[in-house]
Amino acid sequence: MPLKDAGYKVLEQVKKLGSLLPSRGVSTRDEQRVIRPWREDSYHAYPSVGLTPARVLALLHTADAGSPQMQFELFAEMLQKWPRLAAVEATRRLALTGLDWEIEPGDSTGQARAAAEYCRDTLASLDRFHDALDHLANAIGYGIAVAELVWDGGKLIDVVPVPYSRLISDVNEPWRLRVRTEEEQSTGVALDELPAKWVVHQPRVKPGRHFEGGLLRSSVLLYVAQNLSFKDWLIYSQIAGMPVRVGRFEPGTPESDKQQLLKMLEALGTDAVAIISKNIELQLLEARGGDKPYQPLQEYCNSEVTILWLGQHLTTDLRGEGSRAAAEIHDRVREDLLVDDIADESQTIRRDLLTSLVRARFGDGVAVPDLRRSLIQSVDTKVLVDTLAVAVRELGLKVPRRWVHRALGIPEPAGEEPVLAEGSES
Repeated sequence: MPLKDAGYKVLEQVKKLGSLLPSRGVSTRDEQRVIRPWREDSYHAYPSVGLTPARVLALLHTADAGSPQMQFELFAEMLQKWPRLAAVEATRRLALTGLDWEIEPGDSTGQARAAAEYCRDTLASLDRFHDALDHLANAIGYGIAVAELVWDGGKLIDVVPVPYSRLISDVNEPWRLRVRTEEEQSTGVALDELPAKWVVHQPRVKPGRHFEGGLLRSSVLLYVAQNLSFKDWLIYSQIAGMPVRVGRFEPGTPESDKQQLLKMLEALGTDAVAIISKNIELQLLEARGGDKPYQPLQEYCNSEVTILWLGQHLTTDLRGEGSRAAAEIHDRVREDLLVDDIADESQTIRRDLLTSLVRARFGDGVAVPDLRRSLIQSVDTKVLVDTLAVAVRELGLKVPRRWVHRALGIPEPAGEEPVLAEGSES
């Protein structure tokens, strides 16, 4: 059979097989998305390689001009290469995302309670809402985080985190934020042209300057000092304590002999064996002792970046000195910083997400609910019990039973399940 005919028959068989396979059309969810998977999202330029203060300044200037991709890549590498920075960033972020969230009505009317219940059920049904909240919490470090709301027939069906490589600002109107897509790779899509489509979280917003407010940008200078001193420390550690090897040669020695002598001296550092001519004088100078010149700078950078992120450093730098009581004075994240993070998140979710949900379902005139984080997980149980006793018995406050069960970590009894109560037999 001719090769051409054989190839034609194979092609026909492949076509028939393809017709039997299920079609892979674009789902309704993907059709409604602006942010779709794009190969460029996986590209990395590794700007921290060979980093210098001048190069850092250039990256920051480029970000200020509206193209923050290299700045955001530098932030990601800083978290990978500096363990202390990664630890305090995770501590600050997880202090927020680790708290339970609840949707509270905007007022006491029946419509407001119905709107809150609808928003609670909608968000709980989204598979990636928790991932979206985690992504928005990155704004504490990056200064900004954006998520796309995916709608279908007036119903919210997904919340998609927007990769940082997509964010730019308008060249002519810097106060306008844009998102790059595969169709609009250079200019991007303006967020304000698609209302009720985006959640934009900027905890420390600066009018007209979207990419300056994060704690990672404030950490860049400390990272440069830590990174450069750490490299010098490694180089120093390679030769610290080794004797200095000196080879002397007579005037007029050929250049080739000089190079051979240099290689021999270098080999002495690892092999400790060498063959030299009688005309060459070899001298080993005793190495001078000394303390670690780079450790104080490393400790300074670690301490300062901890204070920057957590508001204190006793809980991370206590080590073998000091007392446990001194560390317990400071929480892992200072309480006022955590309260501020909660307030920032609640404001963003209410403005960009809950308002759109309520307006799409109930129209205008209905109070928009709030997303609240519960701080009760960080309260000592005994202190909480004493506080409840005073609030209920002496002040006469009405405390929801459901809230008390959640606060104390005690599940509510189901049906006729046996329970422990005052006066009951154990």
